[in-house]
Amino acid sequence: MVYLAFIFALALACIAGMEFVSLMALETRNRQLKQRVDRLERENARISESLRNAEAMLEERNAEAEDEAWPELINDDPAH
Repeated sequence: MVYLAFIFALALACIAGMEFVSLMALETRNRQLKQRVDRLERENARISESLRNAEAMLEERNAEAEDEAWPELINDDPAH
């Protein structure tokens, strides 16, 4: 009976050890994923800023193109 209790205790200790190792592996993976999410969020912010700058430049070019188009329309008057 003592041997059975010893084997049962040893089996529980092994299971607890396996649970501990798997928990540590999951914690490590969780930390790695959080770091990756942080990197992706920083990259997303940088790309969003680049997109805003590109859109602003495009707006500027479109506004300049519109300003240049008016004199051409006025000069194309057939009365001249």
